Amino acid sequence: MLAAWAALSFRYGAYVLPSPLAVLRGFVEILASGEIWRHTAASLYRIAVGFGGAVAVAMLLGLAAFLSRSARDVVHDVLSVLNSTSVFVWIVISIIWFGLSNWAPIFTTFMITLPVVASNIVEGIANVDRRLLEMGDVYRLSGREKFRSIVVPSTLPYLIAGMKVGFGLALKVSVVAEIFGVTSGIGYIMNYSREILATQMVFVWALVMILVMMATDTIVFDALSRRVARWR
Repeated sequence: MLAAWAALSFRYGAYVLPSPLAVLRGFVEILASGEIWRHTAASLYRIAVGFGGAVAVAMLLGLAAFLSRSARDVVHDVLSVLNSTSVFVWIVISIIWFGLSNWAPIFTTFMITLPVVASNIVEGIANVDRRLLEMGDVYRLSGREKFRSIVVPSTLPYLIAGMKVGFGLALKVSVVAEIFGVTSGIGYIMNYSREILATQMVFVWALVMILVMMATDTIVFDALSRRVARWR
């Protein structure tokens, strides 16, 4: 792959496809200057607020779906509408509502990741083994005890799976939204690199995105999945 990459770079030029060596030099440069930490931290902050809010609201929607069949139908319809709405629509609306500020990418991230996480939670609740709930009735467990001891352990794998997919989506969406109106973050610096014709830095920051996603998968979600599996 590296040989093919280098050959294509030689054929089409550094502006179209920078060489692997140029990308590596650019990566070392942003590490040495500390620029990687400033822009990555800015993006992760916006993702944490938007995605964290989406997870919190998704859990509330899942609780409502568990408590009421009517609420479950309403939640299902709302999530269908949100899933059908384009990222570009939310970006435009966020700029209209919040202007060129941090809240635009945060709001866009929230609206795009909410249906992903919430749909997984609602599906997990729908797939709770009804025989376990009937057994809880036999042992005269209260509604709170059944929720804590049966519903939560059954739904957690769905929640983690939704969070894993949702975080990857949040990273991509936030980077796109950062092109509009912010002065920090991976999306901003990638667009700035494009404007000054530093194509190698566009590839460098794309590499940073990949490394962030891989690190989050390994350090956070894989570890969380193992811990939940032991707890269940």
